[in-house]
Amino acid sequence: MVERKYIDTDYGKISYLYREGKYPIIMLHGLGGLSNNWIKLFSRISDDFMLLAPDMLGHGKSPKPGIDYTIDLQSDMVHNFIQKLNILDPVIIGNSYGGWVAINYSLNHDDIKCMVLVDSAGLMDENYHNGNIGDFLKRLDKLEPGNDLNIMENILNNYDKYIIKVNDLKKIRVKTLIIWGDDDKRIKPETAHALNRNIEGSKLFMIKDGGHAPQINKPDEMAKILNDNLKNC
Repeated sequence: MVERKYIDTDYGKISYLYREGKYPIIMLHGLGGLSNNWIKLFSRISDDFMLLAPDMLGHGKSPKPGIDYTIDLQSDMVHNFIQKLNILDPVIIGNSYGGWVAINYSLNHDDIKCMVLVDSAGLMDENYHNGNIGDFLKRLDKLEPGNDLNIMENILNNYDKYIIKVNDLKKIRVKTLIIWGDDDKRIKPETAHALNRNIEGSKLFMIKDGGHAPQINKPDEMAKILNDNLKNC
């Protein structure tokens, strides 16, 4: 059964979706998204896994304070979320902006068992917002209505400060799976191959017609990759 829960953290009361299980997976949504973006996977991932999908700060039902929204901040919130729930050795899955947060997390914390990057942002890819924040925000508002666009703009204004460098990727030691839609127009598959080349021991899986969010567009294919690979993570 999937439940909506809340946990008091140092950043306020964080909202998250929860499904009971043994092995914890933390699922981080993209920019302007929310925990519900993962809901199709909840019925497809093996019951062995505990699933937790938080609304990140500034998103969904989680707090939206008037602060500077940085990748470091979101990464620290995820760490605090994990600590408050006493979760041990989780897998972190991040899509797009959530993948960027996951990479940052893996570089600053050593308490995760495995990382899964799904069409991840943050790596030298000008196509994320094409340099025109106003146009990007208009598209985002159509795709994911209801966001505070001032917060979304603040996040985008911090983009260049937190670009992931190749040397950063070479420092990653956690087991990493890379999942990508082969037709992603926002962050092209070349980025997936760059991640795969530079993260030692990583595995790359391309999903046909998966788009930028294969957990939504191709949940069966994505769930199979996770079920087949995470138990040996």
